[in-house]
Amino acid sequence: MKQSKMNQSTKNRHNKNRPKLMHKTRHLIELKNVSTLRVGFTLVEMLVAMTVTLLMMAALARAFAFVGTQIQESRADTLLATSLRDITTKLQDDLGQCTVELKPNTGLEEDQNGYFLYYEGPVTDATSSLFRADNSSGTLQLNDSRYGDFDDYIAFTAVAKGSQWFRGKVPRYILNMKSAELAGNTYDPANFAGDPFDAVTITSKYAEIIYFASPEYATTSLPANPAYLDVDGDTNFGSGAATENGLPDRIKIHRRVLLIRPDLNLNSGVYANYGGVLPTRSKTIANGVTHHFMRADDWPNANATTATIAGNANAADGWLYGMAGVHQQCDLSVRRILSENGLPISGGFVAANSLADLSQPHNRFAHVRVPGNLLIGGSNPYPTSMPVLALGDPATILSAVTPDSTRLAPVNTPTTATIVTPNWLSGFIRPEFVLGNDLTHINDPNDDWGLQRIGEDLVTNNVLGFDVQIFDPGAALFSDNPADTTSAVIQETVGPGDAGYRNAVQAWLNNSVVSKRENGAFVDLAYPVLAGGAMRGWQPRRLDRRSSSDFTFIDSNNRMSGVVVSPFSGIRAVTADPQTAYQDALLRSGRMATSGQSVVLFQPAFDTYTSAYEKDGFYQGVVNSNSKGSLWTTYIQGNNTVTVDRGANGLDDDLQFGVDDFNERETLAPFLNKAEAIRVTVRLENPSLRFVRQASVDYRGK
Repeated sequence: MKQSKMNQSTKNRHNKNRPKLMHKTRHLIELKNVSTLRVGFTLVEMLVAMTVTLLMMAALARAFAFVGTQIQESRADTLLATSLRDITTKLQDDLGQCTVELKPNTGLEEDQNGYFLYYEGPVTDATSSLFRADNSSGTLQLNDSRYGDFDDYIAFTAVAKGSQWFRGKVPRYILNMKSAELAGNTYDPANFAGDPFDAVTITSKYAEIIYFASPEYATTSLPANPAYLDVDGDTNFGSGAATENGLPDRIKIHRRVLLIRPDLNLNSGVYANYGGVLPTRSKTIANGVTHHFMRADDWPNANATTATIAGNANAADGWLYGMAGVHQQCDLSVRRILSENGLPISGGFVAANSLADLSQPHNRFAHVRVPGNLLIGGSNPYPTSMPVLALGDPATILSAVTPDSTRLAPVNTPTTATIVTPNWLSGFIRPEFVLGNDLTHINDPNDDWGLQRIGEDLVTNNVLGFDVQIFDPGAALFSDNPADTTSAVIQETVGPGDAGYRNAVQAWLNNSVVSKRENGAFVDLAYPVLAGGAMRGWQPRRLDRRSSSDFTFIDSNNRMSGVVVSPFSGIRAVTADPQTAYQDALLRSGRMATSGQSVVLFQPAFDTYTSAYEKDGFYQGVVNSNSKGSLWTTYIQGNNTVTVDRGANGLDDDLQFGVDDFNERETLAPFLNKAEAIRVTVRLENPSLRFVRQASVDYRGK
């Protein structure tokens, strides 16, 4: 009984505590359920988390991309700067070794030892902006303005400083032939080791150095009609198509170093007398013509010593690129040997130049004499032009036309109303003179014709400008705000190289708020009349593609002469006749020639020149009263009474200013003033990022 009560008491106590235990158990179960529900994220939370993560990743990617772009751009900029520094340093060093002063020979004084020459092509810094301006969208776009002046040329003689030497290659037999001669022996290749035609390296203290820009040509256009690559333009340039630009896609700067070694000449004055003495290094092409090693094409037509690619090159153009094959095969400064009649001797023999030889333009690299039948008509190749550069046609952008077919630039069809410049012999150096690019002559890697030397003269590529300028103390500058000298507004000054120069000149002539300041400036030679220049002649000319009327100057007070007449403008008067408009020195140098009022040759150049043409026994001067510009002949057509070399014969032939006065000279340097300074500007581009940088070198002479 007692035990039963105890069990009942325990049971009652247990039942009494049961609600508490059940409540506690339910609470634990609820806590467990809650804990179980909060282990993962909801879908919304996951989406939010993923979005935040993606944003963070995008931000990081963007940050890395930005850093990568900055590194890429910084590296590209550094590479451009390094390339420019290398080029300008080399230019500065070379110019600093020039053997002559920047002073032309203006009388009968002794020639300087060597020469300095700067040729100005028709393209300028203003060309791409003026001729390729696009306003079709209502906003002026200058998509091609990154292009500068790229068709100039500079050459000079130099002497290596200190222990330095210039180096170059020549065929081995040239040294062997000289060794045999000095030993009093007849040259026999069997007596010398090695292939006679292998290229060997020689040195010299003196050299002829040439810098020029050249485009990359379409191979299919060579050799007959060199046309540079312009794939961003269409094939119908001049039709007004929006995609064309007429500018080379790829331009390179080249540097030739031609050693001056007259000691290598044989007593006969020639290098090679093949006549069975040497093993013939030649090749016969399809038409049976054989071209010999180290011989120039006969002048002016091709014969047994001239070889061209059959059916492509014009054999009659041997006068133009006839020396190119020789310049492919050696790094000597060489010239054609002239006969008693002043023409190159038959056989195409060449001789090594001395410094004295190079003071005369016809002995220099890539200089030619244009046959008279091509220059002034007729069938006789004699008289010829004076020595000029072997150039091709100018950049095709100079053929740009307006939609109504009005040309923007001077063309090859002159009129009496407009002074123009010819459209030939005013472009780039002929491609045959670029190492490895002579497809006119035989190019066989196994026969050492130059193809294996491609790239040896390359300085840099991706070039947008190679601009040579000269300081002109009389160049007219113009600025705005002429009356307010205390104004805080910055005055803008416009010079001859700026695209807005013509507008400033017109505003000044019309007495607008523009002042003229003759402070001098670096200018392009003959800047008032360059086909691609900011002035584009002073006669009426379309301003741009959208002009509806001629852009005419009002010059009632004849003030235009104060703008265009300066030491290096090439202009002496504002007239419509080139025979009276251009400076007499430019015409007498032979760098310019006219036939009537037609300009048939125009290569403005600053040249230290020579007095040798005044005492060489040939007449270099005007051949008839209807033309201007010196030609090279031994007589004057229709007038045999004129004395040859009057300027050095010891007589007062013109009875004006004394014996052998200035006016009696047959020739003159193209520009007579001493150059205070020459500036060379190089502009490069990174084509992938379209970064553009440029740098300049100023040379003030010895």
